[in-house]
Amino acid sequence: MEEQEVPLFMTLETMTLTDFLDSPFECDCGKSHTSDIKTVEIASGALSKLPELIRKLGHEKAFVVADSNTYGVAGRKVLEYLQASGIPHEYFLFETLEVVPDEAAIGSLLMHFDTACDLVIGIGTGTINDMCRFISHRMGRSYFIVATAPSMDGFASTVAPLITNNLKTTYEAHTPEAIIADLDILADAPMPMIAAGFGDILGKSTCLCDWRLSSIINGEYYCETIASMMELALQRTIACKDGLINRDKTAIGQLTEALILAGIAMSYAGNSRPASGSEHHLSHFWEMRYLFAGRKAVLHGAKVGIGTVIVLKLYEYLRNAHLDFEKIEASPTPAMDAGWRQEIERVFGPAAKEIILLEEKAGKNSPQQRQQRIGSIRKHWKEIQDVINTLPTASEAEELLLDTKGPSRPQAVGLTENTVKESVIYAKEVRNRYTILQLLWDLNLLEPYADRVAEFLYRD
Repeated sequence: MEEQEVPLFMTLETMTLTDFLDSPFECDCGKSHTSDIKTVEIASGALSKLPELIRKLGHEKAFVVADSNTYGVAGRKVLEYLQASGIPHEYFLFETLEVVPDEAAIGSLLMHFDTACDLVIGIGTGTINDMCRFISHRMGRSYFIVATAPSMDGFASTVAPLITNNLKTTYEAHTPEAIIADLDILADAPMPMIAAGFGDILGKSTCLCDWRLSSIINGEYYCETIASMMELALQRTIACKDGLINRDKTAIGQLTEALILAGIAMSYAGNSRPASGSEHHLSHFWEMRYLFAGRKAVLHGAKVGIGTVIVLKLYEYLRNAHLDFEKIEASPTPAMDAGWRQEIERVFGPAAKEIILLEEKAGKNSPQQRQQRIGSIRKHWKEIQDVINTLPTASEAEELLLDTKGPSRPQAVGLTENTVKESVIYAKEVRNRYTILQLLWDLNLLEPYADRVAEFLYRD
């Protein structure tokens, strides 16, 4: 296949989703970007095309996975289409309403997997998608996802976030060969799931800022083309918010395209940077707290939307900060000693061991790394402020979430003030990734800003 001669960022606004599929190109960032997705079907009645796609892509026997919710939404129809078309298949049904993507769930899938199957078909969105993407990759099988709600951006992702050793951990996986998004199904999804998809896309505003700042401060790889892809998806999603409330299929299709494009952007970058930053770290922290307390999970995108409001408020505080860099550089770095480990054990409970091991490996809190970053922050402070000034305000983000009937504050999903404060202080430990949370820690601002944002959320 010939490489594109026109730089992608010059044609983004006129490109359709299919232009990004299976088409490698040389980017101005110096890398060759590609996505292994063969086809995306977003249309009314798209589910009926499944047998044709299976045969077109050369597969002989499918292993279908659903849960109690998604089986009724689309799983039964998938099995009927396969049966009517004479395509051999097996299926596995998670009979619980809430499936946790942990070692037990993955083990169940592997135990029931028919090794004669050369294709895994996941019926669902978040959890089912993550687990099927993971096991298909590990088993060397191809993968299709049949979307049942436009609620998260992992459809086209190359990674799988799973719960292992009580910690949300990202594992290498692969993109699906095909994504089937039937608008008749998606438009009928519960409104909170549609709002969650909107919240997940809204989070791109903060994650892109985090990524850009890490590039400035740490020299981390950053691609302007990929960032522009995500910015365009964000703006298109915001523009269709009124249609989402009315379940307009055109708007639902636009949201779905944006969610899929986020996965493609992650494929291009080679990691989740273009779609996941500090707002996701807060979400992961809260998810662990729900899990440890035995509480019902909250939709991922709903948590990300709330996290976006919090992160934007932190950026507002930093935008107006008057920093004494000489004082900051002279301040001691908090010791990663027995006292720190004891605090991590208190905050993270069963996941503490993995958090401590991550820090021992990464050393992101070491005095040497911190001092190096402070010097870079001081040198580039004007540029950092210029980037922060491009962000929307927390109030603007709140208004958008409320317009789509989504939660905008942590109280709406049962999070206490203390949990929110702890998440702002400690969520940076769940990933070795530089975001505003680590930046505020470097500047000795993380704990005071945690207090300020809690005051804003729970008393304003």
